[in-house]
Amino acid sequence: MTDAATLPADYLPPPANRKPAELAIIPRQGKPIETVGIYGIGGGVNFGNDLPNSGVFTGRVGYKLNETLAVSLRPSLIFGNRDLLGRYNGQTSFQLPLTLDLFRRSVVSPYLGGGIATNTYSTGETNAMLTGGIDLNITENVTLGFNVNYVFLPDGVTFDALQAMTLLYVRF
Repeated sequence: MTDAATLPADYLPPPANRKPAELAIIPRQGKPIETVGIYGIGGGVNFGNDLPNSGVFTGRVGYKLNETLAVSLRPSLIFGNRDLLGRYNGQTSFQLPLTLDLFRRSVVSPYLGGGIATNTYSTGETNAMLTGGIDLNITENVTLGFNVNYVFLPDGVTFDALQAMTLLYVRF
């Protein structure tokens, strides 16, 4: 067995002179390697007919299915909650929708899905919800989102269960 250091120069391979950008290319397709994950964090404002404006802390964890589709878990913590009589009580509510994201590489990327909402209107209950919205991909890492949620509230709650959010988040 011969050590490469003892080989004559004629038998040594040429030195690798590659730029970092060239190392990130898939040889057979000629495209940059794209990760399959989508991760983001941000905040916004929650508003609705019977709701006073409140703050939202949101996140996004997604998986890219193909060039145009992805699925995302979009948890949101809403603070500044009101009770059944509309009085501020300082409680928080949590929403956890799972969405199908369409045209994920476009400037405008719509999504729709469903999930759960807990402690909505301080009832202490977990309710089903539907969601839909649009992400405006301002840059590769900054997204402005608009969504509408419908929460299936228990009997006896007279508030409108329709709410909307405006969100700004950073993807990494």
